[in-house]
Amino acid sequence: MASTPLLDGSPQRAEEDQPSGNEGADRLSDASTEELLQALRGSRTDLAKLVKRVDQRRCGVVAVSGRAITRWNRDDPESWERVRAWLTDRAVRIVET
Repeated sequence: MASTPLLDGSPQRAEEDQPSGNEGADRLSDASTEELLQALRGSRTDLAKLVKRVDQRRCGVVAVSGRAITRWNRDDPESWERVRAWLTDRAVRIVET
């Protein structure tokens, strides 16, 4: 099965990259995504990369390493909470690897 490296270099299965089937619902507005990306500019994390990847691929599942989640909780918990809410609003499920 083909793999795509994730933010931390871990593989992500190809079927997770496929559209979720609810393309109309998984993106509330370009404005909210842009606002989130703007807010993340000051963050010392790589959360903006995650938001961009999910927004571009419109996937329904995203694999994230437990180490990355721990780091985001430690380094910028407010930004991680905003990103989690953004993912939830788009019905994107986080799978911890």
